[in-house]
Amino acid sequence: MPSIDEPDEDVLRDVELWFVGRGVPHFVEGSTDGSVLDAWTRALPLLVIAYLLLGFNALDLKNWSLGQNLLAAAGVVAILIAVWTISNRLRGVAPFARPVDIDAPELALFLIGPALPVLAFGQVGDAIETFITGAVILVLIYVWSAYGIGPLLRWASRRGSQQIASLGSLVARALPLLLLFNTFLFINAEVWEVAGTLYGVPYAIVLVTFFLLGATFALSRIPGTIRTMNTFDGWTDVAGYLDGTPAARLELDTSKTAPTYHSDSLRLRQRLNIGLVVLFGQALQVTLVTAALTIFFVGFGFFGVTEATALNWTRLDDVHVLVEASFGGRQLVLTEPLIRVSCFLGAFSGMYFTVVLTTDDTYRSEFSDEVAPEIREALAVRTAYRVARGTYANGAAR
Repeated sequence: MPSIDEPDEDVLRDVELWFVGRGVPHFVEGSTDGSVLDAWTRALPLLVIAYLLLGFNALDLKNWSLGQNLLAAAGVVAILIAVWTISNRLRGVAPFARPVDIDAPELALFLIGPALPVLAFGQVGDAIETFITGAVILVLIYVWSAYGIGPLLRWASRRGSQQIASLGSLVARALPLLLLFNTFLFINAEVWEVAGTLYGVPYAIVLVTFFLLGATFALSRIPGTIRTMNTFDGWTDVAGYLDGTPAARLELDTSKTAPTYHSDSLRLRQRLNIGLVVLFGQALQVTLVTAALTIFFVGFGFFGVTEATALNWTRLDDVHVLVEASFGGRQLVLTEPLIRVSCFLGAFSGMYFTVVLTTDDTYRSEFSDEVAPEIREALAVRTAYRVARGTYANGAAR
């Protein structure tokens, strides 16, 4: 194994911030085997805002006057500040001290504090609701912060802007597989009778079912994908991915080892974290194709399906016409059933495309090549970082 002589702590800190920015904060290792930027501490501004807003659940905008609500709001703020200062004094810190680490006492205060002013106004039911809402907010903030959802979304938006230019070729590769039978489904009266008449929750459940089926197929392939990406042909291969990253300053010495097979094991949380990145990359590609096909069906139906045809296929007494136009002596209509059928077939196409993307070797190589280099780069940086920290343990060297 190569060595790194006395790595600069500033360099390690830059590498750790790079992990957080890439949406893999669980790659950071410290004394607690977690992120050096604690998930709750990173979310402190959100926790403070949520703490105040939950306390305002004591207000009654419907039955109280503006003056009464303003007076109650002042009382809520006063109670929340009093609870905060008393809690700090009980723990032996300054009354208005800003928490450095969010631990169990701070989390308990977040849950109980906002419920106290609600109880003070005699609203027991609202106090229970405030407590439950606070618990849900804590879970959501933890997932958002701990798994770097914000950086992942920023990464996905940058990836999306890059892939819009190549959307034409992406759709061109998907269309032969999907339009071969989906076009016939689109002009099938039974499909319109089913999908065109679905409303509300049942319609949403059908679309979510397609999404869940596709996600299940995608998730089933992620472990094998991660194992493949986390395999390097020796330390020279690892070092080749460090250029352009903070880890390049760690100066990994590859001269002391032969270029043998290398793989560094990932912990469960790290596998989940990198799996989320893989899933985001695949989901973005599937979403682009699904959106393009949905738009295609809407346009095809706008020009090809008349209002009378939509009435006949759906067997409805009336259809809601959203847009109406005249073109080439033909009356064109954009109906609500057309939108529903197009979204239905778009969701079905997305599910089918996900299955093809995750099971067909040719398509997997074509569509994964754009995301794989960035993931392998993160895994290579993690390896160099672990060598620098002295926590590296080769899980499968031979």
